[in-house]
Amino acid sequence: MNKPLKYGLLGLGTLVLLAIAGAVAFALTFDPNRYKGEIERLAKEKTGRTLAIKGDIKMAFWPSLGADVAGVTFSERASSQEFVSFDGAHASVKLLPLLSGQYIVDSVRLSGLKARIVKGKDGRFNFSDLTETGEKAAAAEKKAPEPKSTPVVFDVGSISIERSSIAYIDLAAGQEYALEDVKLKTGRIAQNAEGKLELAMVAKRKTPPLQAKLSLDGKYRLDQGKLSADVNAKLDDSNIKARFTVAEPYEFEASIDKLNLDRYLGAEEKKPAPQAASQQKPQPAKDQDTPVDLSALKGINAKGKLQVGALEVRGLKLAEVNAQLNAANGRVTVAPHSAKLYEGTISGEVAVDANKNQIALKEQLQNVSVGPILRDFAEQDRLEGKGNVSLDVTTAGATVNAMKRALNGTAKVQLRDGAIKGINLGEILRKARTALGGSQSAADGQSAGDKTQRTDFSELNASFMIKNGVAHNEDLDVKAPLFRLGGAGDINIPASSLNYLAKASLVATGQGQGGRERDRLAGLTVPVRLTGTFDELKYEVDYRGMAGEAAKSQVGEKIKERVEERLKDEKLKERLKGLLGR
Repeated sequence: MNKPLKYGLLGLGTLVLLAIAGAVAFALTFDPNRYKGEIERLAKEKTGRTLAIKGDIKMAFWPSLGADVAGVTFSERASSQEFVSFDGAHASVKLLPLLSGQYIVDSVRLSGLKARIVKGKDGRFNFSDLTETGEKAAAAEKKAPEPKSTPVVFDVGSISIERSSIAYIDLAAGQEYALEDVKLKTGRIAQNAEGKLELAMVAKRKTPPLQAKLSLDGKYRLDQGKLSADVNAKLDDSNIKARFTVAEPYEFEASIDKLNLDRYLGAEEKKPAPQAASQQKPQPAKDQDTPVDLSALKGINAKGKLQVGALEVRGLKLAEVNAQLNAANGRVTVAPHSAKLYEGTISGEVAVDANKNQIALKEQLQNVSVGPILRDFAEQDRLEGKGNVSLDVTTAGATVNAMKRALNGTAKVQLRDGAIKGINLGEILRKARTALGGSQSAADGQSAGDKTQRTDFSELNASFMIKNGVAHNEDLDVKAPLFRLGGAGDINIPASSLNYLAKASLVATGQGQGGRERDRLAGLTVPVRLTGTFDELKYEVDYRGMAGEAAKSQVGEKIKERVEERLKDEKLKERLKGLLGR
């Protein structure tokens, strides 16, 4: 080796050693804490928010460029209210790959994070000023010509978040949500990377009160910007297996062993028992309504399949639920879907249009027991029986009551071996016969609230035309051993009330007690008017109509005489004057 080359190499080596020594000396002597005050001042100047760094800042320069920061708080704009804070944070980036535009992060760790997000009554968030500033800066940068550069490559070794919480407050809706005890661990996050995922949290809602515990673990893969995952999760008592892809349209398949949606939907509290209600002080009546806002569905573009072993929603209990979901452009369909419920099955489709706040529903219930359904879903105990029910209805509106008033469509009921509760038509017919030929009169204006009173039937068939929330029926056909029942009337769904005229007719029978007398009155029709709300339903026998029907029967003249002789009820006589010609 010649001397010039030798000396040159020695000089270069010396320069490298000096550079390394200088870097080491800089790393050993540089104190970033000296600049905390300046950092805090700049944050105040640029954002109008208060940044406080209570702990020490620790820097690392080789082989990774990184920092550890502790005890940081960041306020809301022009306020002392805390916006974000954390106990400790760490991040490091490998130094040499930065020269080629690659951001290879060793790890990101965050502990004790607390974030408070507020949506004001004007729709603005308490971070809107930060995003608006960023958008202005981005717009300014676009004006200048951008130099050509190689694409930036991100590669994160792992992310760890623990002991963290996020609160969300919606002042317009008067609602508060929170995620507490948040814990997240991931593997490598990069193109074509695979890793393991762990997530746990407790979700809370203020009104109505809710606390739900979620834990999740599984595997994921990142492939050309798409995230696909295969996970097992536990939501309170529910065990969930799911596969999903986070790339529009989002795709998923999920299987859940059991799920009680009422716990999360905030189902209305049960009505107090009558004796408990009577002890309460009377409260002024208030018009209460629940808003229906489907706008959140507009941003969903997804499709998938769902299976639930046991599902409870709005009081209904279903099993072996299978459903397919498609969501796009603000329209969501759950079709087809099927399930077992109350000794039978249900199948059909539901379509929700968030653009019109509209819901369309088509359902077929086969061989179901309607009594438990009405008790669980509608909190009504008026009807028993087993059979088929079909619904084809649509509605739209901004509130629950508005949707009830806009309900339109059709319904059909076919039941067997059941009972109508609260009224005993057989007893009414017996009293009506006595009123026409005996010494007692039938009762008038009775309540239909006594569930021990019931009208048993072998078959019940009825169809309804629903318009503007009122279901109209004209073809009621009920068959019982001793009578037949028809009728017509309306069910007012928004008012939860009934206005119906039922017509019970005796049938002939040559056997049993009173068989001959019943045969003589065969064909006699007794009109019964049912009115009032579902909770305070009343019935009244239409004696004028009954007498008019009786006068047309084969024993009309005899009945006319016996009515004059034996009816002692003055109120009833007054009603019959016109028909009897007296």
